[in-house]
Amino acid sequence: MKHEAEQELLKTLNGQLSELPAVAKTMVQQYQMSAIVLSILCGVLFIAALIGTIWLSHYFFKKGENQSLRDKVDGTDYTTGCIATSFVGGSLSVIMLLCLVINVIHACAPIASIIKDLLN
Repeated sequence: MKHEAEQELLKTLNGQLSELPAVAKTMVQQYQMSAIVLSILCGVLFIAALIGTIWLSHYFFKKGENQSLRDKVDGTDYTTGCIATSFVGGSLSVIMLLCLVINVIHACAPIASIIKDLLN
């Protein structure tokens, strides 16, 4: 029933944006613009998280490579920092990528996204 109602709304609204009232057009455009802005923000954060992860992992790897035996005996181990940085940064990058993809989908199909949001 819910799926049929969604399909009927899509058939009615899809491709007929010119017949919608001005308020509905504005609402769709604002929804689409907010999705575009969020996509850009998530894209920038994704790139920043990826660059930060790569840089910190490389930093800890080089520090561990240049570490003397005396430092290793003292308990300073950069391998753990490298692993933690990779795990946290990688997880953050995946989350940002998923947010980016979802917002791009909302920006490309605003009417379907609005209907889905209204029906949920």
